[in-house]
Amino acid sequence: MFNVGGMELVVIGVVALVVLGPDKLPGAMRQLGTFMGELRRISRGFQTDLRSALDEAERDAERERLAAEKAAQGSAPATQPEAGTAPDPGAAMAAARAELDAIEATRDQAESEPAEAAETSDSAAGEDEPST
Repeated sequence: MFNVGGMELVVIGVVALVVLGPDKLPGAMRQLGTFMGELRRISRGFQTDLRSALDEAERDAERERLAAEKAAQGSAPATQPEAGTAPDPGAAMAAARAELDAIEATRDQAESEPAEAAETSDSAAGEDEPST
């Protein structure tokens, strides 16, 4: 931080010993250590707050970008649940049931179309033949 080497620390220690004396030096060093610890705690708290604010801004920007993409595709933007809330299992089950019903309806329709086409072709072939 201050780019202080070993020799500089020795010089600072000797000057502090001369200025403060051997009686006050331990108390001054204790106060300096307390001050440095408090400064580090304040700095760490500031960094944590700044990082969380930046992360929140990035998440908001990402949500807006995704919403804009969905709007551009023509679908309504999906709302995301709040952090810490559990997803609604009833809604998920209802969506899965609706999707399963749609798949079954499509399958039933596909199975019945060949049978109807065969009946139609049989009746059309029967109309062309003369009856005896």
